[in-house]
Amino acid sequence: MRGTASPVTLARVAVVVVALVLVAVGCGGEGSGSGSGSGEAGSGEEEGGDGPADRPRLGSPPDPGPIPADDGLDAALRARVVASTVRVFGLSCGTMSTGSGFAITENLVATNAHVIVGIQSISVRTLDERELAAVPVAYDPVSDLAILEVDGLGLDPLELGGAQDHTIGALIGWDDEPDPTPYRIDRPVIVRIDAVGGDERVERRSWLVAADIEKGDSGAALVDHEGIVVGIAYATSTKGLDSGYAVRASELEDLIAAGLDPNLTIPGC
Repeated sequence: MRGTASPVTLARVAVVVVALVLVAVGCGGEGSGSGSGSGEAGSGEEEGGDGPADRPRLGSPPDPGPIPADDGLDAALRARVVASTVRVFGLSCGTMSTGSGFAITENLVATNAHVIVGIQSISVRTLDERELAAVPVAYDPVSDLAILEVDGLGLDPLELGGAQDHTIGALIGWDDEPDPTPYRIDRPVIVRIDAVGGDERVERRSWLVAADIEKGDSGAALVDHEGIVVGIAYATSTKGLDSGYAVRASELEDLIAAGLDPNLTIPGC
């Protein structure tokens, strides 16, 4: 893999995208999207509201435009944000599942739900090369979000916030090490997709983004130029476009507000 706007209230305009060209980027050895609702694609349809008057209608498949050349973060801020991210991994259904995550408190990590499905022993790796056991304490198959408790993690948490069309920043995904890459939000969309681990059709409040999203990036934080997390990456297009999808940070705020369960059981294979 790889290489400005202040947070604002989310726009009420969205596009409905049928999730038929999406593939998850962290579940299983090849990031094949198992249990995450991959499939073939549809066109978007506008839902009324107050979006920018000059916002073009989406084609089919949706095309968010070019990836920005720069993420807009200064070097010190980028380094601080990267230090608050982790790699999430474990053996799932006979293959290694890998993804990314980031600290939301000193000892809590947010990631994608599909990254941890089927993993009996979840681990995280930090920038300083510590490997620590993680326990799921929140899980939402609709938003594809999960929260892990990691004793002894001790990372500085990243702030959550909103965004708007054309927000530019860095997507902090992990391979063997963190690998920030620029992204640009095109618009808010509602993605109709299968719930994680099942075949129930759900609507996921997302951002359509222009970004180079690759294997291992599921659960990666999308931070703006102030270091605020505005989304969490979960899928990319299969149509050869530089396009991907991120759950809006407001969905993670809702999951946190719903409370944590230290006795949580997540779906198996």
